[in-house]
Amino acid sequence: MEIQIQATVGVCAEFLRPPAQEWEKPEKAEVSVVIAPIKVTSQDEGKIQVITGCNMWRSCHNPDCWYSVASRQAKKT
Repeated sequence: MEIQIQATVGVCAEFLRPPAQEWEKPEKAEVSVVIAPIKVTSQDEGKIQVITGCNMWRSCHNPDCWYSVASRQAKKT
């Protein structure tokens, strides 16, 4: 069996830049993003799981984005 997995390049219009000062709100911006597979696991015979990620995840402060570090921190609290 041959499986081909590719990255997708696009624009994120919901990216939130971290504020310069703590009291400021994050600044909204449009940035180029790459959504790419970062891990492939085999759960059982004939089934695989593909985990994808965004190249901006550490920079993004959007708590509503699945890939952002902000959403991952929100899940921990």
